[in-house]
Order: sequence, then structure tokens, then C-alpha cells
Amino acid sequence: MEEFENHYEIGALVLKYLKDELSTAERAKLDKWLLESDHNRELFEKVTNPHFVDPELRSFSASNKELAWQKIEEATKLKGAITPRRKDRKMLRYAAIIAFALVSVTLTVYQFKQKGHHSEGSSQLVHNDIAPGGNKAVLTLADGTKIVLDEAKNGRLAQQQNVVITKAKDGQLIYDLSQSGDRTSGEATYNTIATPQGGQYQLILPDGTNVWLNSTSSLKFPAVFKGNERRVELSGEAYFEVAKDKAKPFYVSAKDMEVKVLGTHFNIAAYSDEDNVRATLLEGSVKVNRGTMESLILPGQEALATSGQKGFTVRQADTEKAVAWKNGYFLFRDESIESLMTTISRWYDMDVYYDGEMQDKIYGGKFSKTSNLSELLKSLELTGTIKFKVEGRRITVMP
Repeated sequence: MEEFENHYEIGALVLKYLKDELSTAERAKLDKWLLESDHNRELFEKVTNPHFVDPELRSFSASNKELAWQKIEEATKLKGAITPRRKDRKMLRYAAIIAFALVSVTLTVYQFKQKGHHSEGSSQLVHNDIAPGGNKAVLTLADGTKIVLDEAKNGRLAQQQNVVITKAKDGQLIYDLSQSGDRTSGEATYNTIATPQGGQYQLILPDGTNVWLNSTSSLKFPAVFKGNERRVELSGEAYFEVAKDKAKPFYVSAKDMEVKVLGTHFNIAAYSDEDNVRATLLEGSVKVNRGTMESLILPGQEALATSGQKGFTVRQADTEKAVAWKNGYFLFRDESIESLMTTISRWYDMDVYYDGEMQDKIYGGKFSKTSNLSELLKSLELTGTIKFKVEGRRITVMP
């Protein structure tokens, strides 16, 4: 605990540095900390850079900022001398960001690699640690043959009609249609790729479209796109980079929403255990249909549909958050613990249980998907509002 309090105290000194209010003694203490390691100097340069602070503010809720300020006050014995009402609001936000930068998400690995600072709860999380998910999926061919892709060797896996299916060295699944292949006549034969909990996969469809499939998701698609359109069916979440073909529009069906594109980059989240379907556009333009409603959405926008409600809403999207999973990290912004744990359980293949009534708190942070489960959970425990117990494939969440 002393280690963490020291980080909060340093956070307060950095805040005073930004306000140009350091005393000689405080400046000496900050300088001593800076000389202790290259890591400290790099962190100091980062949190005092305005280009870092402003974007990071979006990742922390008001309750977390208040908690951070309270801990700074406690660590530096400032409580009572300065209150949130009397201090500059912008500096409060700086204080919260600095404190969390020093003791939360971005420093979790560093802090918990230090020897002798593991609490009993932290030791339990490490002892029962869970590795992150990886490239795992099952491909089901038109004849019912199943290929476990994470166990299959690289190279040629199968051939359907004039399409050769191969697994590349990087694990990517590629459908390669020969130049002489018939793209028009005959019945379409459908394949399905499905990822389990703790799995994800990337594939290239016969038309050259790139697809990234998130955990517990499936995509049904034809081995050859025949006729004058390209259609796929999605359950779960996927990111698409659609190959351009003006003569053959690309359609994605997800629950009761349909997205039509010619060539663009977009993300669709349509999990069966969630009420919402969300289509987020990064490049190009797409047309969204649901029931009798149809609308064009532009880059930076998303279409949001909710079960039990007609139509959908078009609004500005948090595009970074929408595709964070595809880019190798989790990005949480003002989310309940239940929402956050749903995402975590999918990637780490865990079941989640709640012991007691959860506090009405919201959380934010950025976490690498390559981290072990314990590193992520310990970061959340540092907020002081939540605890975790890991037993096998089960996480128990406690207030």
C-alpha cells in the first residue's frame, strides 16, 4: 500500500509542477523520483504533455476523477486545505489523470512486477492467472466438414468448386478464387467461421474483402459470390474492409439490421446476448436498413438499433472505441462493471458471477489484449471500488 500512496504523492507533486507551485523541498523530492529510473522520467514527460492529458480525460468518469483527487489529498495531507469546489476545475482533471496514470491502467504491469508489494488479493489473482485469448476458430464447410483452424497446419486446407482455401503463416484464412472460376452459375455453397470465447480470427473472402472476427462471433458466407450482389450473415462482432465492386454491392445481415456497402471500412456489433446492434463507419459510406427505416451513414457516425424498438438512431460514434478490439486493446469509457465484465469474459473465456450489490460506479481505461487477466483485474481493483476472485474459469466480482 505504501508503494501506491507514494505514486499518489508524486502525482500531487506533478500537479504542483504544472501549476508552478512547487516549494524547494517539493522540487527536490520530485527530482529525486525522476532520477530513480528512466521509467519515471518517461512517465513524467508523458503526463506533463498536454497532447497526452486531453485525450486521456475522455477515458475517466467523473466519479473516478473525484476518487483520484481524494486519494491525492489523503497521500499529501491536503484534505481540508483544498476542496473540489475551491480548486480550478481543469487542475482537478489534471490531478485525476496524473494520479490514475501513476497508479492505474498504464502502470499496472510496472507496479506489480515490483517485489514485495503484492497484497493477499493480488497474490490470489496471480496464482489463478488466465492467459489472454488468441487466434481460434472453427471453419464449417458446405458439406459439414469442420476444420479447427488454430490446430490446422499452414497451407492448403480444402477446395470448394474453384476456390482454394488456405491458412497463411500468420494464421489468416484466405479464399482464393481461380481466374477461370465460374462466378455466376450454379448454386451458392455456404461456409461458416465461428470463434469461441477467448478467440478471434481474420479471413479474406473470395472477393478480397478482409474480415476480422471478434470473440464468440460467427460469419456465414458463400465460397463464391455469385450473381449481382455479395451477402454475408453476422452474429457477434466483426470489422470489415470491403473490396470495391460497384457492380456487386456488399450486404451484411446482423439480427434484423442490414448494411449495404460498395467498398468501405466499418464495424458491426450484434451479439445475441445484447439488446443493441451497432454499425460504426470509419471510411466510405453505407446504407442501413431496419424494418421500414433506411438511412445513409457517413464516416464517424454509427447506426444504433435496440431490441423492442422500431428503426434505429444515427449519431456520432466513438470510432477509436469501436475498433479497439481489432487493434489489440480494450478501451472502456464510462461503462458499468457489468458491461466491462461482459467484454472481459468473452476474451478470457471466463464465467462471471456477482457477490453482493454492485456500486453505481462507472469505469474507464485502456488495456492491452495481450495482458494476462490478473493485470487487468488488478488495475480495476486500484480504483478502490471493486474486488475480484478467480477460481478456474470463474470470476467473482465483489463490491
